[in-house]
Amino acid sequence: MDILVVQLKTDELILARFRPKRGGVGFLSAERHAVTGDEEVARILAEAVAASGGDHRVALALPPSHLFMREVQLPISDRAKVRELLPLELKGETALDTDAVVFDALPLTDGRMLAIWGRLHELTSRIELLKGAGAEPETVTASLFHWNKLAPETGDVAVTDGEALAVYANGVTSFCRALPPGSGEDEVHRTLTALELSREVKVERVISHSNQSAEGETLAKASPSLAESFGGDAHAAHDLAGAYAVAAAVADGSAINLRRGPLAYTAGNEKLYRKLRMTVLLAAAVVLLFLVESGVRFYLVKRDLASLDKSISGIYREVFPSRKKAVDEVSEVRAEIKRLEGTRTSSNVLKLLQDLALAKNDDIGGIYETEITGTDVRLKGDAKSAEAVNAFKGRAAPLFASLDVGEVKSRPDGSVTFTLTGTLKGAQK
Repeated sequence: MDILVVQLKTDELILARFRPKRGGVGFLSAERHAVTGDEEVARILAEAVAASGGDHRVALALPPSHLFMREVQLPISDRAKVRELLPLELKGETALDTDAVVFDALPLTDGRMLAIWGRLHELTSRIELLKGAGAEPETVTASLFHWNKLAPETGDVAVTDGEALAVYANGVTSFCRALPPGSGEDEVHRTLTALELSREVKVERVISHSNQSAEGETLAKASPSLAESFGGDAHAAHDLAGAYAVAAAVADGSAINLRRGPLAYTAGNEKLYRKLRMTVLLAAAVVLLFLVESGVRFYLVKRDLASLDKSISGIYREVFPSRKKAVDEVSEVRAEIKRLEGTRTSSNVLKLLQDLALAKNDDIGGIYETEITGTDVRLKGDAKSAEAVNAFKGRAAPLFASLDVGEVKSRPDGSVTFTLTGTLKGAQK
């Protein structure tokens, strides 16, 4: 998402658009307007937002003179924890109740912290001004706190835009100050002289990007990323250096931001909630479609089962026309089938016994035991002699697929007992 920097200066409004990219931001477009009041700022901003279209991450850069600063020495360096301590640390310095002030902190060299705060009602009025124009700021800051994006990484240098001054030691912020309105280079030199005497810091050079300065080439050389962002246009880089510094800090998440506590930015959460609501609605629609599909399938299955039950009832009435009411049609039909199968088996057994009776003669005393298991048959009987048994086997053999004489035992009177085992033919199973 593109970043729109709204930079308010003493007598002008700068609107600059940047697009985040790997390693920084790229310049898209900019407007500079001379303004005399809030109504004019709101009108220009509303027209610019309407013309640009689309969503932007908006960053409001206030004049440094609208904020307050003080260096503090704290035993911790974590910015989040420092923000929690600052209201207590500076309670006697702000001359305001801590609930009426919003704080942030900027790490300095030598373990120091620059406490930054603004009055709640003044910041609220600035935010509402932009919100009314359709560009609610996600970040409220001042470009002064991000000029480390313009300073070289080595040496002691000062950066100024005519309204504020910042000093850097090897790319790390060492000192920040808002200059009195209308002050010129003399005030910058006085500040640097006092700083050199009090802290024994020797500033090697001053980099200026004020309107009266013409050091565009110097600024572009000091910050290669700045020159790259503007495609080598040194004049544009000089005029929009402050806006670029804010955009670069917003892009990498290091920006000083006074939208905290009661001023916390919630528009992004509202957009997220709207997206989540749409997701929930889509999920609910999917669940509803699933339930409808399940209901249709249940109806079709129920209809098929009813049709099957009707078919079974019709078959039952055809099979048993004399029965008036059935308890369980399927079970009754299954039982009747088993009964018919048992009847067929019994008739086959009776036919076999009848054929065996015809096959025996007077030499066979009788068959006193018949055992049939599936197609296997076992017969026990008595006969006058073993020859009579073999003769009986020969006469009964056509009734079986195979037939063998088993055990033959002699009796005292000369007769014998015998056992025949065989297998029924397929036709008699």
